[in-house]
Amino acid sequence: MMHKGVNGFTLLEIMVALAVFALAASMLILSDGNSIRQTRYLQEKILAAQIADHYLNTLHSEERWSGHAARPKVESYAGYQWYVREISATAGSPDFRKVQVEVFSGESEPAKNAVPLARLTTWLRRPK
Repeated sequence: MMHKGVNGFTLLEIMVALAVFALAASMLILSDGNSIRQTRYLQEKILAAQIADHYLNTLHSEERWSGHAARPKVESYAGYQWYVREISATAGSPDFRKVQVEVFSGESEPAKNAVPLARLTTWLRRPK
């Protein structure tokens, strides 16, 4: 028995409101997950760039004259494992060498067409 003057929501109205709320909450959760993935990716790119920069600075400071087939190495930095590859080539003059450092996430050798997280290039002069 309904009393006059008592207003309320019907079951259908409550179900529609819950469906709208569930849809909005799921969109928020998806967007939050994407933000976390993007933040992690950017963090890895920054760390990889720091490793590449450190590697090239070490080459300069030690006046190391890298060979054409420098051995790749795995480094541990900031709680991650990084695969670091050096590519060297002479360019015209035997006293100069172009050195490119590529840094990948993980400890195993990346595929041929893999894109590094960081790639830096420098020129080295043969030490005297």
